[in-house]
Amino acid sequence: MVRTLAPREAEALIAAGGIDVVDVRDAREFASGHVPGARLVPLDELKADARARLPRDKVLFVCARGVRSQSAAKLAEAIGLTEVYSLDGGTHGWQSAGLPMEAPAAPASGAPPSGSLAAPPDSACGLPEPALDAVVGANLRELRTTRGLSLDTLAGMTGLSRTLLGQIELGRAAPSVSQVWRIARAFDVHFSALLATPAPVATSVLRAAKAKRLISPDGRFSSRPLYPQSEKTEVEFYELHLAAHSREDAQPHQPGTRENLIVTSGRLELTAGGERHELGKGDAILFAADVAHSYVNPSGEECVMYLVMTYAKT
Repeated sequence: MVRTLAPREAEALIAAGGIDVVDVRDAREFASGHVPGARLVPLDELKADARARLPRDKVLFVCARGVRSQSAAKLAEAIGLTEVYSLDGGTHGWQSAGLPMEAPAAPASGAPPSGSLAAPPDSACGLPEPALDAVVGANLRELRTTRGLSLDTLAGMTGLSRTLLGQIELGRAAPSVSQVWRIARAFDVHFSALLATPAPVATSVLRAAKAKRLISPDGRFSSRPLYPQSEKTEVEFYELHLAAHSREDAQPHQPGTRENLIVTSGRLELTAGGERHELGKGDAILFAADVAHSYVNPSGEECVMYLVMTYAKT
């Protein structure tokens, strides 16, 4: 089982020696500073050949906020490693704990660091990919202008600042999951209406590497749509990831909305309408989502869920 370590716990483990610290961010992120003693193995390279890149057991994975490192840890478990750790909060948590970062020495030749031509940062950590920011912004602008609303009026309806809404419209600010829900609620439209792109397709293959994920500001909760956003539908399907010891609060959705959720990894405490339910791997729940509800991961490992959202017919 993957163990998630707080920064101070990870520091003690590293100080004890014998631990392979693997940073799964990209080369550019690594060059900006990393946990002392860490070696760089971008997540895409690890996915390509985990056995070759993880020669021994006792590995601590690190990313920016603790999401990619959980994915890397699962890969390590899959190839038979038994002593696997993930740094809770990633390098952001490490720095917030006041621990030192190390910067790699500049190459003597002046050439770019090895791996600097690697693919962009994995979208499963940090902010949503720029393409999704632009889609949300364009849809927000269309909804607002079609209904003749000013940014000030919309700010009052959503509780978000006028400046933030303007930046989201321009694709310059990455909205969080909760912010998109607030906007959808204000317009009385489905969540998917803000993610929709205009090109309909008959058959769609949704590649994991190109997934459009929405990430919470702290990087600990992510939502990946598992349906083509170009299609208008009364039912939506999502893959959700909630980091260890984390909480995500959701605003009430449209009247009549229901959520059908199954936990595929880890544990979950779900509270909806004042009722609290404890769920483990394989447990499923169907509940009314037109009330405030929250997802809490009480355990030391990531919780993975799949969610079907059903809206009331209008």
